[in-house]
Amino acid sequence: MKPIVLSITVLFLLFSSFLKAQTPVFSEAIRFEEKIFDFGKINEVDGVASHIFKFKNTSKEPVFINAVNSGCSCVQFEFSKEPVRANGTGWVKVSYNPAYRPGFFSKEIVVLSNNNAAYTRIWVKGTVNPYEHPVEENYSYNYGNGLWMNLKVLAFGTVQVNERKTIKLKYANDSDRDINLTFVTVGGNADIHYSAPKLVKAKERGEMNVTYYCTKPLVGMQETSVYPVVDDKALNQPLKVIAIGK
Repeated sequence: MKPIVLSITVLFLLFSSFLKAQTPVFSEAIRFEEKIFDFGKINEVDGVASHIFKFKNTSKEPVFINAVNSGCSCVQFEFSKEPVRANGTGWVKVSYNPAYRPGFFSKEIVVLSNNNAAYTRIWVKGTVNPYEHPVEENYSYNYGNGLWMNLKVLAFGTVQVNERKTIKLKYANDSDRDINLTFVTVGGNADIHYSAPKLVKAKERGEMNVTYYCTKPLVGMQETSVYPVVDDKALNQPLKVIAIGK
């Protein structure tokens, strides 16, 4: 048994050494002129904002950046590809995409160098001033009379008796007037419930719940038409509600 124990110990030590060798250490060679850059207030409508971080190689050996990472896809990078000689300078360009990200942001960026053997960190921060996107970007279906919604089919899938399923339905009033929004169900299917907002102000956008509460067994697939009603007028295009029995 002793040779086996010895072998396990050796393997453990080798594995520990391997993990240690793979763990990067903080770079003493790469010195950035600034660690944090504040974009201040940026406008979402203006698109991507960028800043170039410059650094100096304070060591006696060449260094090179091989990767730059961040935890958010909203941050993109470019960096100097050639090795930076001793006392030479390099750069990292950080670009932030503010699309659909209103308000304050702070992003940490990890700069890996010399085949991931070393790392350092920089940050960008700022505040995004949002703008109102065109309604069709998030609400694909124009139902008429100013009403847009993001769905035209509500597929609840398989539903069994006494089971309740809910789908969130987004709506927008793209007109310059307030509207009254309700819904009418064709065929009187009482299992469909919707939290109709009723009064929707001009340019207002919101979200409601549509719930299917199955009170009796369904046979096969059941399709129900639900018509939006704007200012007491049923619109021409219905929502299709689909549920399937088990």
